[in-house]
Amino acid sequence: MAITRTALVGLLLRWHMRLGALVSAGIIAWGLSGLAHPIISRLQPVADQHRYPLNAMSGSELLSPAEALQRAGIAAPVTALLPHAEQAYATQLARHFSGDQASPVAQLTEQRQFSEDYLFINRLLPVQRVAFARDDALRVYVDTASGRLAAMVDANKAVGSALFRNLHNWVFIPNEQLRHGAMLVFLFGGIVVGVMGAGQYVMQARSGRGWRKGSAARTWHRRLGIVVALTTVTFSVSGAWHLLQKHNPAPRHATPSAAFSPSALSLDWGLLGDGIRQAELVAVQGQPYFRVWQSGELSYVHAASSQVLAGGEAQHARELASYYSGNAELGEAAWITRFEGEYGFINKRLPVVAFENLQNGDRYYVEPRSGVLAAHVRDSDRAEGWSFAWLHKWHFLDGLGRDVRDAVAALFALGIAASFALGVLLYCRRLRQGKPG
Repeated sequence: MAITRTALVGLLLRWHMRLGALVSAGIIAWGLSGLAHPIISRLQPVADQHRYPLNAMSGSELLSPAEALQRAGIAAPVTALLPHAEQAYATQLARHFSGDQASPVAQLTEQRQFSEDYLFINRLLPVQRVAFARDDALRVYVDTASGRLAAMVDANKAVGSALFRNLHNWVFIPNEQLRHGAMLVFLFGGIVVGVMGAGQYVMQARSGRGWRKGSAARTWHRRLGIVVALTTVTFSVSGAWHLLQKHNPAPRHATPSAAFSPSALSLDWGLLGDGIRQAELVAVQGQPYFRVWQSGELSYVHAASSQVLAGGEAQHARELASYYSGNAELGEAAWITRFEGEYGFINKRLPVVAFENLQNGDRYYVEPRSGVLAAHVRDSDRAEGWSFAWLHKWHFLDGLGRDVRDAVAALFALGIAASFALGVLLYCRRLRQGKPG
């Protein structure tokens, strides 16, 4: 027996209300935290500087690594030359990036894992945590190996981050499997409620004007609901996909390392002349080289013979990518000097070199400076990344500017929260009136 339109509308109405009430707490929390996110991000501390200036030095002013190690009493093989007085350097970096040259340092510690204060999104490890004695309890996390700012956290950011992570990421549920499972239930519930609400609206609209009558709460619930129905679905779909992708991570690999005896690091810097700004010890084909920036040019100089390795950066980068890809067949190297496309700001490291695995399309982004795999992007990561960027973060509005994009997305998030709140109010009224829920 075919179901009538009236019966179908009634069925949709009942289950729209029931499911909406069940998932309302989660959806409202996501809507309000989505509204708060752009506000919170604008209240966090802003770096006074984003780069640390490197002064040019003359090679004649520098000791050979072997001599420096001998003076320091180091005879065992080394993987790198540790920065002299690392704590003082960390403090110097923290003061430079924060612009605070006066506040005393309350605490300086090394951070080797992510925490509630220093989140995974910051990517860089290990870092030095420099806490200043000031009213806002500013903590500056710096990477002394590369002279980079990793993160700045003050009291406002800590409170805002805790609020967002509890409302949006549900970290109040300590068990990750239980937390993600509960979130997926609410997200799929949001998808169903959005689709059912839109379907009910369309069907009732075709039946005439009588259905439009009702209280102000019912009228605004309908108006807001139809406006945000599509957004409710896209936010929920992209959020669920993003959550599921966390359980499909790319393989992780330890950064390759090599140890060299001090006698193998006998480079005479004086042979290089002036204009040396930066040098890192790296391994290429098992041999020690210094990756040297000098007078605007990059070269790989053998740590003992002082010979320059032709095409050193390309060779080193390919060797790293080959290691991380399991010796896969790789395409041509692509030098990446800015964040864009699939290699976004979240990856933190620049410059990097990208190689594509010709067998499966995976792309490996390696940072020759540190030897770190900055990103491993698979087809599934690209698809999910597009979904999250366009359907969840609304980067399709980037052309209007960040402020406009965030304002529009926040208004829709508020609309979703308000629509669900009104829906719960209407459902409670219905139950109080003794009508079937």
